Amino acid sequence: MCERSPIPTPVFVIVVADHGAVVGWPVVIPGDQTIVGLPLHKSRRTLQLIRREKAFSINMVADADRAYEIFGKPGDKKLERWGAVADCKILPCKRLGDAARVVECLYEREVEVSDHVIVFCKAVISYGCGNYAVWDPCKA
Repeated sequence: MCERSPIPTPVFVIVVADHGAVVGWPVVIPGDQTIVGLPLHKSRRTLQLIRREKAFSINMVADADRAYEIFGKPGDKKLERWGAVADCKILPCKRLGDAARVVECLYEREVEVSDHVIVFCKAVISYGCGNYAVWDPCKA
């Protein structure tokens, strides 16, 4: 098995309030209203902010190294360090202004799984169609 998972994952930067975090291995449930499930460790600040704010964005970026450097570890002023931040188009949230793809999400519910919580959200709108980074644990 490659590291912790044999499956490559898109590099997602979740932006909620004034905070951002890298998340991988989403669950996407297509349908009339697409639902996205995001696994977050129970201790993550991101989880607490999503519960409070309800609206947030999923940002797919081209530069995985930069995303991990800024959003992949604890710290403050992450959005300021990234530099390109904009208002979401529909929901009351922020997004990365230079993201290749953006999904604006509205919190729906969550399910506890081991030491993680899977946050399910409605994908309200998505836009962008540029290339984005995929992290392959077998190449790490």
